Amino acid sequence: MKFMTAALCAVLLVASLPAVATDPVVGKLQRKIAGDPYPEYLATTLVNEVGPRFAGSDGYEHAVLWALQKLSAAGLKNVHAEPVILPRWERGETSVELVTSSIDSEPLAAAAIGGSVGTDRYGIEAPVVRVESLAQLQQLSVAQVRGRIVFIDYRMPRTRDGSGYKQAYPVRASGPAEAGRRGAAAILIRSLSTANDDVPHTGGTNYGDAPKIPALALSNLAADRLSGMVRAGGADVRIKLRTSEFGAAYSSQVVAEVPGETGEIVLLGAHLDSWDITPGADDDAAGVAIVTGAARAIMRYGKKPKRTIRVVLFANEEFGGSGARAYVEAHAGELDRHVLAMEADIGSGPVWRLDTRVPLQAEYFRRAVLSALAPYHIEDGPRDANGGADLGPLRRAGVPVLAPLQDTTRYFDVHHARTDTLDHLDRDGLRQNVAVYATAAWIAANWAEPIGRLPAETAGP
Repeated sequence: MKFMTAALCAVLLVASLPAVATDPVVGKLQRKIAGDPYPEYLATTLVNEVGPRFAGSDGYEHAVLWALQKLSAAGLKNVHAEPVILPRWERGETSVELVTSSIDSEPLAAAAIGGSVGTDRYGIEAPVVRVESLAQLQQLSVAQVRGRIVFIDYRMPRTRDGSGYKQAYPVRASGPAEAGRRGAAAILIRSLSTANDDVPHTGGTNYGDAPKIPALALSNLAADRLSGMVRAGGADVRIKLRTSEFGAAYSSQVVAEVPGETGEIVLLGAHLDSWDITPGADDDAAGVAIVTGAARAIMRYGKKPKRTIRVVLFANEEFGGSGARAYVEAHAGELDRHVLAMEADIGSGPVWRLDTRVPLQAEYFRRAVLSALAPYHIEDGPRDANGGADLGPLRRAGVPVLAPLQDTTRYFDVHHARTDTLDHLDRDGLRQNVAVYATAAWIAANWAEPIGRLPAETAGP
């Protein structure tokens, strides 16, 4: 018979899964990781011994030394630093005040958006024009905006799958440029935060070729106060902001391996840096602990894999992605030997869905991973995963990706904020993540058939 029904194909597919999907090593990894406190230990030491580790800062250089020592102590091999060029931007004095009378004002909790320019020493005082979305700002004319302080009052929704952040991200990424093109004196945005507190959240922006204006994020409670005043009849805000740019800095990112029998590579990535105002427990000490813990577990409880498993702790994911680009440039000659990549960068919440982007020929492999993850009741997700910010250059070069999706219900309460501390970590979720990444990496590293390549891309996230 030339054609088979979809149901018959599915039955044959499951029946044909190679034995690697039920390899006893997988069960051993999952059992051992469940009782291993190592991931919590590693995240804790990164936060407590290093703390904030922003690209170009002394804290980041300390993090590199920390990583070299910890990955070696974990038993990984070929531990080394690779060069990368980082930007250097520093925030200074930050003051935002709601002007309530000719002599009185009320402070508003705010943080400069990464890369923002500052004000002069006198600051800025101007009336506020409020919009509820980036689209509303784009509809305003220069005459409506010139000389004013734009306030984008968009509240990010809380979601399990992180889609709320995807919806809100353009406000911070593009809002300052859109306001600058219309002659705004400055821009304030409601933080991309799901917490009902007085803590502002930072993040990056992209001015492009637009005039650069001071850009700051307000806490949700501060945004509530400003929103109420504007809607009640208008408000003026006074801003003083000091920021500095110092040009490029030469630094490093850290690479280590579980050596395999062949030259092919399964890559596990996380980013070593954090924003300057936060110790970055969930973002991304958790990710560092997940990928390092997965590789360490395979070294301790597995056998020598067929393919090498490579851990990359990328530099500067937060402020431009130069580490990911540097990795692809440095390893251009071996990109065709990277058979799969995974990145941990959504905190410590448990994985509940597996998103993928693999070629059609890897469907058996994809199903085998899902089958091996059955103890965690992980759902089959979309097939168009981006894989994570640091995997973008690899994916565009044709490297397939798996993207375990974690529960982000609480993640954006502390994302890019000083409240991203160790007490927010989900310890059980952290261990479950390590088990998921170790399971998928082990199966990929020992898969008997080629996983294949994705079509090369020229642009995209």
